[in-house]
Amino acid sequence: MVILEKTPTQLKLRHRPYFIWQLSGCLVFSVPLLIVLVSLVLPWIVYMLGLYALFAFNLVAGILLLVCAGRIFIYHFDKETNSLLIKRRGLFKTQVTLYPLSDIFQVQLKSTSWNQAQTSNYQIAIIFKSGKQLSIKSEGKTLQQKLEIVNLIRRFLDMSPQKLAD
Repeated sequence: MVILEKTPTQLKLRHRPYFIWQLSGCLVFSVPLLIVLVSLVLPWIVYMLGLYALFAFNLVAGILLLVCAGRIFIYHFDKETNSLLIKRRGLFKTQVTLYPLSDIFQVQLKSTSWNQAQTSNYQIAIIFKSGKQLSIKSEGKTLQQKLEIVNLIRRFLDMSPQKLAD
């Protein structure tokens, strides 16, 4: 998660799924290249293991992964228009969602497991007054980095910072 803009009235954050992009690139380029090299060295193995089917499967899986999960998220908090604008930009289309800032009840780290220990996985959640929860994408971040993002948003919204229980 990168801070694109931070002013007293604007806060703009961006999340790019680098891991998904690397994984899909590996599926599309590296695995088929490995299959071609193996088939050149051992041509009989192509028929025994059906490597052409594996080649096609990796190509399709990599492209589907890139299209479905490789979206860029931009979170734009704007005090002037009292809005939270979320852009989900994919390969083919951009989806825009708008929420009023006044409807935000809480921004916090929430554990995604039953175990509340430091080793459990946490996600950044925006909780609205209606009870609806919205999770902010922040894969690959440490607990401390996620807490810093939560507190950045909380300070922008004039909320007290969150502290983790020991």
